[in-house]
Amino acid sequence: MTLLYKSAEIWQKQLNSAANLNSREFICGKDPGAGYGKAIYGDLTVVVPAAYSLLRNRNIRHHETISKDGAWVRYVSGSRKDLTEVQFFWGSAAIAQPDHILLHEDKGQKAQLALESILADLAIINIPDGSHLWISISNHNPDKWEAEIKRRVSGIHTFFHKHPVSREIVKKTVEIAVAGVYPEGFGSIAYCLFGNSSLQLDPSQTAISLDIGSSTFLATVFTGSGAVVDRHLIEGGCGELHSVIAEMLDKRNDFASLLSKDVKHSPSLINQGILAGTFTYGGNAMTGKKFETEYYECLEQWWDSRIEKFANFITSSNYLDKAAYLVSWGGGVAIRGVQDKLASLGFTVLDQPQFINSQGLKLLTEIQREDTND
Repeated sequence: MTLLYKSAEIWQKQLNSAANLNSREFICGKDPGAGYGKAIYGDLTVVVPAAYSLLRNRNIRHHETISKDGAWVRYVSGSRKDLTEVQFFWGSAAIAQPDHILLHEDKGQKAQLALESILADLAIINIPDGSHLWISISNHNPDKWEAEIKRRVSGIHTFFHKHPVSREIVKKTVEIAVAGVYPEGFGSIAYCLFGNSSLQLDPSQTAISLDIGSSTFLATVFTGSGAVVDRHLIEGGCGELHSVIAEMLDKRNDFASLLSKDVKHSPSLINQGILAGTFTYGGNAMTGKKFETEYYECLEQWWDSRIEKFANFITSSNYLDKAAYLVSWGGGVAIRGVQDKLASLGFTVLDQPQFINSQGLKLLTEIQREDTND
């Protein structure tokens, strides 16, 4: 569960910043994520649901819609000859289509659709025409996908998108160079060690991180030099919490629920109610239901089962005794009640936890660029 732009006003400020940029060169970090993709292009940030839908009927004019967390893109020409004249939706614009693909359901899509994801980001922030991007990208299996990602993303790309202010269809050409493809979470480690002063960790010391995402908990033991000692993946991130709450609402017997008893409650609408802080399902008088009681009940069960697995991992090899820090990041850290639970266990939660990996990937791009220029 990653925080989207808090308001359209913040999005508009970023658009104005992009329009007034003097430089056309961007150092970038891209975290494809599970539920949401997060990216930083220079000083511009993007958070978009990780969803894709190929536009097969080109007479449909859904591209008229403009969104701060979704886009329509038409690839015109460039290094990806296979994409010539392909049109697609991304993010919330894709979710609105009945045939959309959620990337967390097929991790291979994160690599295969890496360029499409980036172009959608660039449409959302209205990147200037003629921009040059140097970018680092995270992936669950870089040994398998690194070469494929670089082949698909690198090069010159010309595409159309809807201008978010004028509403005209505009044409952009960008050049992208992939600085590196790194394991998931590697950017987070780099950022907390070298990007700020939150961790004063000697090379011989270790720290333990807990990355709470949409589909998993990822525990990592790493040293002050950035070396990964061990990792442990725990299935069932925030998305599972949303699903369990939705199932509880399915079983309600109150009058409002009986009106829609044959309709399965949507985990994504549960997520929206949590993000808004209202703990209300649906946006109208018939479907609007408070689920705060169910939320805290499910939160306890969900948290306890996963933190037990985390504890077993860090104690079985004496990692906990040796660790100088316990740190946490990821979009799930922002869930109400989770930060208090982490604090009670002695965790340090880093600022802007949902962007830590992207920040670190951007930092790695900067380092790579400096090494290349030396």
